[in-house]
Amino acid sequence: MAVDDVPLDTDVAIETPEHIVFRHRVAGPARRALAHLLDLLICYGIVFVIAIVVILAIAGAAGFGDTVEETAGIGVGFILIVLFCAQWIYFAAWEAIKGRTPGKMAAGLRVVTTTGRPIGTSHAILRNLLRAADMLPFGYVAGLVSMTISRRFQRIGDLVAGTIVIVVPRNVRSGVARIWPPAQPAELAALPGEVAFTADERAALELFLRRRGTLGPAREDELAQMIIGPISRRFGFRLPDASRTLALLYDRALTDGRDEAPPSSRAR
Repeated sequence: MAVDDVPLDTDVAIETPEHIVFRHRVAGPARRALAHLLDLLICYGIVFVIAIVVILAIAGAAGFGDTVEETAGIGVGFILIVLFCAQWIYFAAWEAIKGRTPGKMAAGLRVVTTTGRPIGTSHAILRNLLRAADMLPFGYVAGLVSMTISRRFQRIGDLVAGTIVIVVPRNVRSGVARIWPPAQPAELAALPGEVAFTADERAALELFLRRRGTLGPAREDELAQMIIGPISRRFGFRLPDASRTLALLYDRALTDGRDEAPPSSRAR
């Protein structure tokens, strides 16, 4: 492949506090710009529609004489509030809840911490508040300069919040804990009725389960053995295959203790 044909993305190795190393493909400026443009079209499109509705409502109030000015003032104030939400809340709220905005979903991107964990509300708010700094002196000049000199393509908001934007591999976007062969009746009977993980345990499990299909059997088992010890002891459940044990426990946690087969192991 020619140098000019190489996409502006790179791989970065991240070691979790559990000493598990995962490789993430970090998104470059071009892909992030596309995602941001899609988000702008969505949020400002919503603002435009709401503004049209408000203007029509004000026009409809024109027949009420003295109330028109008051209605117009309320309408303009409402539009300004919606515009504020589009500029400052839309991005932070989506990333705090889902780790990605609709634009990032469409572009196959996700925001994670520099330790590879899902971001929290504080990360989402901080990285988006500092978007104003990234836009200095105009456009996204400061942000682009920051991404250019950063090995992980971090804009100013990312550097301060401790976040990176990664490319979600196409083959792991769904079915994080897909179990194959399907769960057997004996396995389901042995599973605890209720399984709940702490935030750190869930993050570590998801990191492992998303990557296990890309690992060799020996490396997959090595990583699974590093995670499974305290989890299997707490729930009193362990199969000879440590990776399968983790997938079954994670899937049971997703089903909230129901007795039916885990969703990822049902026939398709």
